[in-house]
Amino acid sequence: MQHIFYRLIAPACIALSLLAACRKEAQLNPPLLPDAYQLPQGNQPIDDSIVNFKNKYGTYFLYKFTYSDFAYAPTGMLADTAAEGDPAYLKAAYDFFRLHCLAYYPEEFRKQTLPFRIYLSAAVGAKGPGGTIIVNKGFSCAARMLAIGWANAQLEGLPAADKKKTIAAMHRYYFHRALLGGSLPVPNDFLALMPSTTASMTEANKYLRGMLEVQNIAKADPLWDLATYVEAVTGKTTEELEATILSPQVDKNGLVRKKYNIVLKHFRDEHQIDLAAIGNLP
Repeated sequence: MQHIFYRLIAPACIALSLLAACRKEAQLNPPLLPDAYQLPQGNQPIDDSIVNFKNKYGTYFLYKFTYSDFAYAPTGMLADTAAEGDPAYLKAAYDFFRLHCLAYYPEEFRKQTLPFRIYLSAAVGAKGPGGTIIVNKGFSCAARMLAIGWANAQLEGLPAADKKKTIAAMHRYYFHRALLGGSLPVPNDFLALMPSTTASMTEANKYLRGMLEVQNIAKADPLWDLATYVEAVTGKTTEELEATILSPQVDKNGLVRKKYNIVLKHFRDEHQIDLAAIGNLP
């Protein structure tokens, strides 16, 4: 179900040179200033935790931001937009991310993959009419940032099934962000199984090509594709996957299982992350 949040977006300018200099992955181009953002941003109970996190990992959690800051990317402005986090739910969103995402990653992986900016937002999604935000999964990402659109009252009341879907989406966007930022490579075995074209791909035949989502672009995007596998594995138990996308009735060419196995093995062997174990949690 889609939820629509209303927000008056006040455009503001940001210096492109500063944003370019602050890329977390580009260690050879350090920020021009000691601190790119002023912390703490306000007077919230979570502020000390945010400052400590920045000091440890170099990542800024931001709950006050402009549209221009959120949407800027080197290739152009993002299509998504976001609303500033609700102060009453900042800690809940921050704790949700740390408990249900970061807690499953080893320390070295965190240091390698955490983005420069993480936005704690009340709503993240496509621009709707009249300044509305049309929320789908509640996350967004780009090469240098991850946005968590759950700093709102809905998070506390999520039913168990919806909570598990949200956690899986959070893992997906975390990995997709790291892939976009270049801090994670796509395994070569996975790349070798990518379709040469997405022409004529539909919901009915996507699994025959080893794809979990239809990509309406000329050439299949392996970063997007790998991220969908992360979401599928962390969002379902092994038993559920065996009965659905891994079953011979669905995966008729065996490509989904091959890519599934590559993803599990790669992140288990290279990064000591058991994605299937996350999916098998209640």
